[in-house]
Amino acid sequence: KEEEKHWELSIDVPGVSRDQLNIAIEGATVRVTTVEGAPREYRKAYEFAQEVDTATSHAKLENGVLTVRLAKQVPASRVTELAIN
Repeated sequence: KEEEKHWELSIDVPGVSRDQLNIAIEGATVRVTTVEGAPREYRKAYEFAQEVDTATSHAKLENGVLTVRLAKQVPASRVTELAIN
């Protein structure tokens, strides 16, 4: 689901421990995968409209549900002021 400042993913992964999950974030793409040997295989990539702020994003695994809260990156202003001669 999408909120004003973040996205939230809820993924059912029963029987999988946190050590068996990988979350990789590259720009606006988030990949969630299980490691080899996990009791359940999961591989999914999510593409978002803007980049993810990895510093304020987090994930938790509780009762077989992985909840990933991805903060939206606030775009830096590219405004440059010119001096008037």
